[in-house]
Amino acid sequence: MIRELNQRGKCEVKSAAKQADVRVRIASLVRYLLLAKGVNRLGNSLMRLLGLRNLGLKLIVGLVALACLTGLPYRLIGLWNRRHRSWTSVFFCYAGSRNFINSYALPGIEGFFRWRPSPIGVMRQNGEWGLVMASPMTEEDFLDPANAKAFGMLQYRLARTARILGVEVINVAGILPAVLKQSTEMEVNDTRETVVQAVVSAVACMRRTYLEEGVNDVIVLGGAGRIGSGVVTALRQQGWICHIVDVAHGPAAFPNHLSHKPVLLLDIARKGAIADYIDGMWPQIIVLNEVFPCPSRHLVKRMAERGVRVFHLAGVAGKITPPLPHGYENAIPCCAARPVQGAYDVRIIPVGQDRV
Repeated sequence: MIRELNQRGKCEVKSAAKQADVRVRIASLVRYLLLAKGVNRLGNSLMRLLGLRNLGLKLIVGLVALACLTGLPYRLIGLWNRRHRSWTSVFFCYAGSRNFINSYALPGIEGFFRWRPSPIGVMRQNGEWGLVMASPMTEEDFLDPANAKAFGMLQYRLARTARILGVEVINVAGILPAVLKQSTEMEVNDTRETVVQAVVSAVACMRRTYLEEGVNDVIVLGGAGRIGSGVVTALRQQGWICHIVDVAHGPAAFPNHLSHKPVLLLDIARKGAIADYIDGMWPQIIVLNEVFPCPSRHLVKRMAERGVRVFHLAGVAGKITPPLPHGYENAIPCCAARPVQGAYDVRIIPVGQDRV
């Protein structure tokens, strides 16, 4: 009996020792993981501080752009695509602000690539692949009549790239769809219905998530434009009371009867147009921006000082690798999206002064 109790006691002691040993190991593993996580965060912070992460992206984009000047990468993708038909589109975007140029272009080569579309990533939506291309030209560059010849050459190069890749769909960002409507160098895809569908989906998401119950008024800044007119028609069909504010309708101002009432302000006007209306805003306004690029820090600060919350429609569900910067992370821009049945799964982000 005594021997049996002694053996049982030894077993219990060994079991307790094993449990203690396991706890010590788990605790050590947790400390290691926390330390590794802290080191990783510190490393990322240092890379951001020193600009190394951005420099690495610039080097990669620069090397790929130089390689693509030979056309060989495009031809290899084209050979693959003619057999497997996995690449379906090319999306071209320009520099909406100096921040976009600084994110991709190395000093000294910006001028050389201004009129040469270069790949900056690949996108994937609903199982289909697309090539994302860009150039450091700005809206002011391609609207300047003095650059008409260079702009025409950019269009030719973009159309030629699409032909080599074996894709028929070319989507373009910002105001380029309207600008290129009469282009003789290339035919761009008309994404008006797609963008309208995405914006309407975003407004429905805002109603579910951020607006007070019963709010049906929406001020549509730019509501008489190419996209805005379609959005207004679609929203009215869904029961929204749309108030169009557009310079095309003459001197524009917010409706007086809406003052200090909860209302959604949908910005689909030209870049920076919202700046002229900030002084007339009130705290109950919630802004949803669809304009490229995302509002600047200065504009966001001015709206925040009036108690206005700002949200940005980054795009629809999908993936671009590497992600687009400055408010377009983890999404595919609406003008690059593939058509879908029903509503889009949209990506809406709150815009703070540290986000743009």
